[in-house]
Amino acid sequence: MPVHPAEHGLDRIRLEVFRSALVAAADEMSLALQRAAYSTNIKTRLDFSCAIFDRSARVIAQSFTQPVHLGTLVHFVPRLVDIYGRERLRPGDGILCNDGHLGGLHLNDVCLLAPIYDADELVAYTAALAHHIDIGGGTPGSIGLFQEIFQEGLIIPPTRVLVDGRVDENVFRLILANIRAPHETGGDLRAQVAAVNIGGRRLHEIIANYGLSTFESAVNELLDYTERRVRAEIATLPAGHYEAEGFLDNDGFSDEPIRIQVAVDLDSAGRDTT
Repeated sequence: MPVHPAEHGLDRIRLEVFRSALVAAADEMSLALQRAAYSTNIKTRLDFSCAIFDRSARVIAQSFTQPVHLGTLVHFVPRLVDIYGRERLRPGDGILCNDGHLGGLHLNDVCLLAPIYDADELVAYTAALAHHIDIGGGTPGSIGLFQEIFQEGLIIPPTRVLVDGRVDENVFRLILANIRAPHETGGDLRAQVAAVNIGGRRLHEIIANYGLSTFESAVNELLDYTERRVRAEIATLPAGHYEAEGFLDNDGFSDEPIRIQVAVDLDSAGRDTT
């Protein structure tokens, strides 16, 4: 049974205040990234997203900028933690990755993940994902008609780019040497550093205010509440078989349409049995 936050001094009203504090931290990460970025792709188009995760890499707060990123980060961040290795992380680290095969989107979407510690204990993560205007590859902008991911641009596996809170200049120069817009990309990467750092500072303030035990029990209650709301909404759908299909014009290399089909079966309790 989940621990009720009221047992730790949080009633329903204070739980909502706690939730709002997490969301405000994610929104402040978003504003820091936008204001510090160099490229119009981030400053004007808002093609980025920021989110906060608990120690188990479950998303607990997110900024509302680019929705498709937010759906991706839910899968991307846990994979980054697993592949890089939770045991290898240290305070002040920052892990960079853009590999779509690990849960990201395309190579232009580069994610920076930072572990957050309370004393020597890993308690959370902050993440900032941004679409960079160029990541190398066969065409300017790194978006073209390619048949291999290697043609798209530089593939960054989970790589430590922050060490003790400072940018590893060797890794930084390696990335910038492979792209067409080093000035903009360098500025945008540093803006992502600012974003995860802001999120980390706000999390430290929240934990200091509530205490780690209350922080974690409140996070669990928020996630349980979210699950209850989603399950209740799904349960309102009539049981049955649902199916849909659509077509992309082509793959860019032939005139053959690309068929996309999805089918979902719901039982009488509204559960997905597909």
